[in-house]
Amino acid sequence: MNILLRIKENKENYTSTEKLIAKYILENKNEVLKYSAQILGEKTNTSAAAVIRFSKKIGCKGFSDLKMNLAQSNQVEESNSDMDIIFGRDDDIASLVDKGCRLNMNTVLKTYQLINVSDLENAINLLCNASTIYLFGVGGSSVIANDIEQKLIRIGKKVIYNNDLHIQMTFTQSMTKDDTALIISYSGTTAGLVDISKILVEKNISYISITQINQNLISKNSTVALRVPSEEKELRIGAVSSRISSFVITDLLYYGVFKKNFDKNKDNLIDSRNNVSILKK
Repeated sequence: MNILLRIKENKENYTSTEKLIAKYILENKNEVLKYSAQILGEKTNTSAAAVIRFSKKIGCKGFSDLKMNLAQSNQVEESNSDMDIIFGRDDDIASLVDKGCRLNMNTVLKTYQLINVSDLENAINLLCNASTIYLFGVGGSSVIANDIEQKLIRIGKKVIYNNDLHIQMTFTQSMTKDDTALIISYSGTTAGLVDISKILVEKNISYISITQINQNLISKNSTVALRVPSEEKELRIGAVSSRISSFVITDLLYYGVFKKNFDKNKDNLIDSRNNVSILKK
């Protein structure tokens, strides 16, 4: 477990006291390893009991366990400290290959470390039980939405998607409580998608969000929030990391839906492949 990512992931659910502790740990991650719960409580103007409660809230057995996970996470952060370096003007192709490989591997690793299995399973159940699955996503997220749309359709799920935001806005008019939505927005603040999330809440329609771990409205309003690392930098080569992370999550959702009714979905996939092969003749 990458405890640094876990601390960031849960920020929106913290009390004011927990926010003080989280902020201090993130800003002083090496020094905290030397502290007792009592000392950290004093440093954050809280208490040893609050520190221990915080440790358990983020999935640790206690403060000692938190420090052990923190030490491991610090090592990972240090070994990957150059992963976020953007490609330079003078990089040759060999350097691009090396940096691209390490960047992508690091992104995938961080994404898997962020996954909450319980949340993932709840999201899979929502998709399995939905009468119709509506997908929402624009820009770079439309590529991810198109991909999972095709995968789910091929195993017999009823899925509706259009990459035009204005058309997506009209979907909410016909949606019912038997349906489920999947909103993909790295920032979690895309104007039209935020509006859609509010409408879904008003209509009491469940939806799954895929956003970065930072606090945002789309994630906050969702029935199940799935998160990807906050990786994008201003000058990075496009939405590479966020796209890779989102594909990891949507692939896991697809695997989970497939597994829920394995034999039937396998037959549907075979039928779909046979139907497509007819078109090639």
